[in-house]
Amino acid sequence: MKPAWLTGLRAALWVVLCAMAVNLSAAEDDQALIRAAIAGDVAVVTRLLAAGIDPNASDALGMTALMFAAEEGRDEVVALLLSGGAYVNAQTRYGCTALTFAAENDKADVVQRLLLRNADLSIRTRAGEDALFMAARAGNAGIVHSLIASGAEVEATDRHRQTALAAAAAAGHAEVVSELLTAGASTGSADEHGATPLMHAAAAGDVRTLELLLATADVSQRDQNGSTALHWAAEAGRLEASQSLLAAGSPVDARNDEGWTALFEAAYGGHAAVVELLLANGAEAGLLDTAGFSAADYAARRGHGAVEALLRGAANRTP
Repeated sequence: MKPAWLTGLRAALWVVLCAMAVNLSAAEDDQALIRAAIAGDVAVVTRLLAAGIDPNASDALGMTALMFAAEEGRDEVVALLLSGGAYVNAQTRYGCTALTFAAENDKADVVQRLLLRNADLSIRTRAGEDALFMAARAGNAGIVHSLIASGAEVEATDRHRQTALAAAAAAGHAEVVSELLTAGASTGSADEHGATPLMHAAAAGDVRTLELLLATADVSQRDQNGSTALHWAAEAGRLEASQSLLAAGSPVDARNDEGWTALFEAAYGGHAAVVELLLANGAEAGLLDTAGFSAADYAARRGHGAVEALLRGAANRTP
């Protein structure tokens, strides 16, 4: 006769193995649902939901079948999953939702369906980004329009206090910038570094975006280092952006906290065309910064010989 403890141990092991087999089978079914959602396989999704598979099962990152379907623009599958009990506002480990995936990937039909099912516009990722921010950064103007019409907050900010307008401006998405401005987005909003949408647009160099912002933006506004949008444009070597800012009245010799003007920024980067533009608009070549150096000195240090010669020649001509 087998000892009672051995019989009991075998029974316990059998229970554990059966449970493992059930869990493995469930996990395989969950993955099958996710794969079908990604592929847009309506028949398989329908069959699995009818078999009782959990529509809210997720992968290791918290991605559900609904999120995958939304990301891929599988509108019919999204409809099936929602009807089958998928939670519209489920979030991944990083805070993303089906709506943020659809908005970022320009899946208009899916966005509309999710909004009709009361997708929460205010949910933010761990980076503080909501669906509007992600759509704006991606340049999806149609999605931005839909989200605003559904009540998205245009002045919401990410964890760096950057707005959707700033994100769109930095990426040079003029159509999105136009949508946001029409909805009342502020051109004077500043992020944690004091940077405004105009500054981001100046660095990006998209003139159409810049012109839209210049209609209401303050060209003299400064970031936390005392730099203006003209500093940003000059540093990036953006000739046309610099021209637009100067035409809008940006002070050519505005100094930041280090005593640098836009001319210093252009000289340091070796942007000869911008240097010439600034000089033609009255920039003083002989100014010294707080360390006692001129723009020409920095051009020399950086090995920009032609720019140095240009600046020294201009300084010598100054009365």
